[in-house]
Amino acid sequence: MSRELGFEGLVEDGGFFPRLLGRNARGRDEKPLYGPDLPVVLLTGGPGTGKQRLLELLRDRFGRKVPVAYVDCADDQYAQEADRQASCRSAATEAMYGVALRMSEFEGPGGALPTPRFFAGMAAVAAGQRLRRRELEQELARYRVLLASGRAGGRGLGRFTRNVLTGYLSALAGVVAPAAAPLVGAALTEFLEKLERTGAEPVRAAYGDYPGAAGSAATGLRLLAHEFQQDGEERRFAEGFLFRALREDLDAAYSGLGATLTRVGRPAVLLQHANWPVGRALLESALGDRADGHHDGTVLVASERMAEPLFLADEPRSEELARYRPDHEEPPAWRRLPARGRAGQGVLLLRMPLLTTEHIQQQLQRHTGGAPEATRRRRAQGAVLRLSRRRPRMVQRLVEAAGELPELDNDRELLDEDAVFEGEPHPVRDVLLTELVLRQPPENLPVAHTGRWLDVLTQLSVAHTGDCARALLRSPELAEIAGGLTADEVRRYLRESGWPVCEWHFIGDFGLRQLLMSRLHGPPEDGADWRRNHGLLHAHYRDRTDSPDRGFGTTAAHALHHDLVAGGPESAVRHLAATFPAGGVGAEEWCDQLLALAHAPWPGGRDERHERMAVARIEGGRLERQLDELLHAVWLCAERTRPPDIAAADRMVKLLGELAREYAGAAPVLTDRAEGWGRRARNRQPLRPCSCAADIGEGS
Repeated sequence: MSRELGFEGLVEDGGFFPRLLGRNARGRDEKPLYGPDLPVVLLTGGPGTGKQRLLELLRDRFGRKVPVAYVDCADDQYAQEADRQASCRSAATEAMYGVALRMSEFEGPGGALPTPRFFAGMAAVAAGQRLRRRELEQELARYRVLLASGRAGGRGLGRFTRNVLTGYLSALAGVVAPAAAPLVGAALTEFLEKLERTGAEPVRAAYGDYPGAAGSAATGLRLLAHEFQQDGEERRFAEGFLFRALREDLDAAYSGLGATLTRVGRPAVLLQHANWPVGRALLESALGDRADGHHDGTVLVASERMAEPLFLADEPRSEELARYRPDHEEPPAWRRLPARGRAGQGVLLLRMPLLTTEHIQQQLQRHTGGAPEATRRRRAQGAVLRLSRRRPRMVQRLVEAAGELPELDNDRELLDEDAVFEGEPHPVRDVLLTELVLRQPPENLPVAHTGRWLDVLTQLSVAHTGDCARALLRSPELAEIAGGLTADEVRRYLRESGWPVCEWHFIGDFGLRQLLMSRLHGPPEDGADWRRNHGLLHAHYRDRTDSPDRGFGTTAAHALHHDLVAGGPESAVRHLAATFPAGGVGAEEWCDQLLALAHAPWPGGRDERHERMAVARIEGGRLERQLDELLHAVWLCAERTRPPDIAAADRMVKLLGELAREYAGAAPVLTDRAEGWGRRARNRQPLRPCSCAADIGEGS
């Protein structure tokens, strides 16, 4: 799959990101979007929506035209490097060091971007610790490269750089040793005062603005070094100030006459997995600074899983957050509105674009080599569209699995086809679950539960509500698999992972639910665990006193929904016959129960529904035989993993019409449902709409 697929409007000339960066991929100027106050652009979308692919594309496509630094905030290298010298490093400062290092290596227009403010802060932090001479020399040496001056923007740094590199800090190391603790304060004071006298004016101005410094850079750096040694909020504030200093360095590199003549566009910092602690620290400090009026010209783009990230969700606001859906609209005219909240006023939520039907068709044609089996290709295209919900990663893998154009009755059969993963063929179901679930666990999921996370989700794939999920996890059969995880915790972790919520299904994403149900069922001839879980839920609701049920009308109907999968249709048909509203009373509720029953997934094996909608097999009277046929017709029309079934829709309408003619009291409701359900089925729309089925009927 092309890296640009689905992102054309975002990265091509005149698109959102060339305008935001002020430069297109061909190296030509673009009219800058926004500024001088810039929003932090948050890419929102759950697993498989292409956030990492887009950030890597921005880095690789624009990184030679404008300075671009890419940070994977979930990479444990930052914590590992920080642990090497924990007294004067943190995971956050290591991420900043990576940004500064990348800027010092930029070879595009204007050359390297020096970061003396950031250097001064990190040097002060190191000098204020009880490091041995060699340790301090090594610590300072790794930061010196950050002072490299580009062809512009380096004016005013000469004396500062010379003072550092002539050995002053190395001399300081002679007294900053564990055995000389009483001298540390005096030595650091001397260093900071010398820095204030001889350092570049920008460095003095930056740290003179530190809270409590009263305009003295020496005092500001001393306070920074002290607060960095503390835990909690004080260290977080020091880290945030260092990130401000780094962004001020990037601004300085773009100011002055020389920079105006040689520098182009805007520098950018790209934060992948910004929902992890390192990314959260950098984002919150930048948003806080900008809210306080410390605006800078660095483009910040970060990936978030949730449509509204947790750190924004609870913030009081009277205005909606700024949002941008590139597949539906032009970039909004963003401006800062304090009514959106302290952090929220500074963000623009960019919803990741999904692939179009045309994208999927093109990919399938390319992958199948233009095979002549048009009908089978159309069938595969419909399956890919329905299962993927247009998520790019799912489309990519499902198209690969559909390459041989297998004959499909149910879309889930495609999930047994192979895709290549790490050089070996595996069922595409397992490949996608590895990529979307195992490799993207919830950030707050306890380590003790990471090994069972996929198994727990698999067991819960048949659940509709939180009550269903709780019943399953509390059952003796599944308690060991759950390992103490509760249904409410699972729901929260799913939401924090960016998976959508559906009012009718516990696993709220249609595609993920099909992957998990396929894993639970196993091979077509198996299905033991699948039937067991449906049987557990049947027993759970059967044993309750018949009472109202939000999703199914009554708990009895809820129980029979699961029995339809685990035990067959006989009990469901007899319940429908026993409760049939011959006189018209309760007809609406009865129809709702019929539809809820019929939304059961097909249990696997040979599909007999077409035969049974034509000729009933149940033993009983005329009404029971009619309802046997009707249930199977509605079941086919409600099935979301098959193409629209016009024959089933016609049969459903005919059977409802027959019942309406025979039972005058129920006729108005039955006639209305025949018309409404028939129209929806023929127009490829779900009979019972829900959040995860918004576009599920599309495709052939």
